[in-house]
Amino acid sequence: MKNNHYDVLIIGGGIIGHSISYYLNKSGVHAAVVEKQASGGKATRAAAGMLGVHTENEGVGEYHQFCEKSRDMYAGLDQELRKLTSIDIGLSHFGMLEIAVQDEEKEALLLKKSAFPNLEWLDTPRDRISSLSNKALGALFMKDDGHVEPRQVCEAFKRAALLCGGNLLEDRTVLGFENNQGSFMVKLDSRSLTAEHVVVASGAESGRWFETTGLQNPIVPTKGECFSIKLRENYFNEVLFFRDFYVVPKPDGRCIIGATSKLDDQTTDTSVGGLSDLMNRLFSFFPEWKDAALQDFWSGVRPGTKDGVPVIGEHPSISKLYFATGHYRNGILLAPATGQLIENLIAKKQVEPSIQELFSPSRLAEEGEVTYEYST
Repeated sequence: MKNNHYDVLIIGGGIIGHSISYYLNKSGVHAAVVEKQASGGKATRAAAGMLGVHTENEGVGEYHQFCEKSRDMYAGLDQELRKLTSIDIGLSHFGMLEIAVQDEEKEALLLKKSAFPNLEWLDTPRDRISSLSNKALGALFMKDDGHVEPRQVCEAFKRAALLCGGNLLEDRTVLGFENNQGSFMVKLDSRSLTAEHVVVASGAESGRWFETTGLQNPIVPTKGECFSIKLRENYFNEVLFFRDFYVVPKPDGRCIIGATSKLDDQTTDTSVGGLSDLMNRLFSFFPEWKDAALQDFWSGVRPGTKDGVPVIGEHPSISKLYFATGHYRNGILLAPATGQLIENLIAKKQVEPSIQELFSPSRLAEEGEVTYEYST
């Protein structure tokens, strides 16, 4: 028998949508995810999985604290999700190196070190990464930041939510919804459903739901291209983060290299020029990697926002309608805390006011010209 009514209906089956579903169903709130394709097939599939708290923050603040909290949640989730689903989410504990190759980058990293005293400055990062070019002027070692396998995290959240009583409707498109006497009528391409709450978590495709509910559309779709190689020797475990590319080593020997950044590009192909640019950046620091075996290449569209801040919270004028989108390149990092935050908001639990204000959709309710500046 088909369910036609849910406590919460989540639009979008990426890692954010399934994290929200897991935390809601785990707490006894009956939630369903609607995904127009297969789960985790868009930005989640394309991500390298970095948990870069300190590469994404220049100093301490509410956003940094939210990032740190979400990263730390992965330690518990690693065991929790494995116990429920038998899925290994690939959590790495080897840390990250943010590497300076120019004097101004070195100055910026030393300034960041003063903001985060727990980070370690390395004058000679080649001592740790022997294959690194001598162009490196130093690096910040972030021992608590690491990475996960995004597809496995998404799949684990999905299966765990189903085991907790959730539902999943894949290959279904949400055509629209309307608020009717305190609940939502949600029209799909195949049938209609009702829900007490609706959560928009459809990543780069979220823009239409802002526009149709009277808000400014903050979403800046940003295409990113990546490729992976397999090294023949000189293995390492730390993520390497440069100004214009990164290298994420995986336990099976793959190294993921990314990523280009093309604003307002929602095409799904991977361009020869994009890969060429990435390879040139990589080989300028690791020339011997030209002999590595090319394994794969792909692209995905990240959901950026015009002010560089995710949108997580309740619509300012439509009760029980929530947004959880705009995470740009931090969707994997922020998935646990976002899922928990939406669950807390729906359940009317206490939420730190500064966090609510930081992410609130209310900032998009003003009339007139959009004045936000997109942060890369």
